[in-house]
Amino acid sequence: MRGLPKSYECWSMMRREDVMKEQPGIASGAGGTLEDAAATVAPDPELESLATSVELTLASVLQGIALAILVPKIVELITSGEVSKLPYIPASLLLLFMVWVTFISHAISFITWPFDPLHNLMYFLIVSSEAVLLFFLDKPVQWFLSLLGFGLLMAFSCWYNQGLLRRHVSRYSNAAARGLYAHIMDEQRVGLQFMAGYCLVGLAGFGALQLRPDLGLAQELGWVITGFGAMVLPLIHVLWQARMMARRAHLIEHVKAIPVTL
Repeated sequence: MRGLPKSYECWSMMRREDVMKEQPGIASGAGGTLEDAAATVAPDPELESLATSVELTLASVLQGIALAILVPKIVELITSGEVSKLPYIPASLLLLFMVWVTFISHAISFITWPFDPLHNLMYFLIVSSEAVLLFFLDKPVQWFLSLLGFGLLMAFSCWYNQGLLRRHVSRYSNAAARGLYAHIMDEQRVGLQFMAGYCLVGLAGFGALQLRPDLGLAQELGWVITGFGAMVLPLIHVLWQARMMARRAHLIEHVKAIPVTL
């Protein structure tokens, strides 16, 4: 326990005693050891810090790769003079930023040791779907279809994260920690609703561009209308995330002020 405050050591000792009282087999050596119980109720802070650092690095690197794909496409779109497709640039940038905030907020709020392979696999799948969407920046019909796939993957990630949170609910043992837990769960639920919206936008944009000739709209006008429409939901989502992160920061500070390890 070197380097940890005395209050943390006292809390850990009391928790060990509680576990021994609740599970006599541990104290007698049957069915486990004292070290196993301590590991259950008091995760190693160094491993917890390592897991968070790796998660933050992974999230930033993967989004950096997506950004590296987007920038050349933006240059190509601008130099080609296809002004009607320019609204897809801010829409794509907002989606990129939204995903980064989603990854970061989860990492600083919840990520714990040991790593969950499927959770990290979802990061790679989501960024791959982003890459496909960005590749079609100058092809609005395919861009909207890619948005549909992106929304489905993000929705599955939100659903899976809720399961992860429920499996670790015992770590949130006091009122402040339970408040943080409720806030994280609420973020995942709202995230599912946003992802349903992205799927609908993808389908609506694809359908509108397919029906454009029947509606008598010029091709360029159809691109402009759907492009600006595609910006609305990501903008609302990012603004909601800004408000959510401000509240999350307050909750994390409150929890960390109490000598209990999540």
